[in-house]
Amino acid sequence: MLIVYGSKYGYAKRYAEEFSRRTGAKAVSYKEARPAGEQTVVYFGGVYAGGVKGLARTAKRLDADKISLLIVATVGVSDPADEKNAQNLRRAVLAAVPAALHGKLRTVHLRGGIDYAKLSAPHRFLMKLMYSAEKRTPPEKRTAESRAIVETYGKAVDFTDFTALDALSACVGGENMLN
Repeated sequence: MLIVYGSKYGYAKRYAEEFSRRTGAKAVSYKEARPAGEQTVVYFGGVYAGGVKGLARTAKRLDADKISLLIVATVGVSDPADEKNAQNLRRAVLAAVPAALHGKLRTVHLRGGIDYAKLSAPHRFLMKLMYSAEKRTPPEKRTAESRAIVETYGKAVDFTDFTALDALSACVGGENMLN
């Protein structure tokens, strides 16, 4: 098994390192990942502007004939329990993964966090634009994702929950609990 992560602010990396500790498999950044015949690849990727960091690059390197299971764990601020958020995350994953791997793909969505003091200038600007737009939306018309943007704007919040890795452990152990 190979554990790969794509992380800009560290939340996906923390999940990958914890999963590595639990399983004994090595965790590497997508920039260094060189899949070499592993049957199972677990990818932890931060969600930024609707995409999953490094997933497309990693997925292109995978040999669909050798992979038996590709688990993609997205890590973001929005609540994955909200069905609309979950659908958007699944679409982002499917767009990044070649069709030959779709039948071997399992996804799970984990909550990460955000610390505005650590955001890059472009990300801060993007969040400011999103916040400004969402503030103009009446509260009763906001989605779960837009509520999260308004509630967390300018703050440091961390929703990391390592117990959410239990479903991944079960899936890797042969018990498929993921969608």
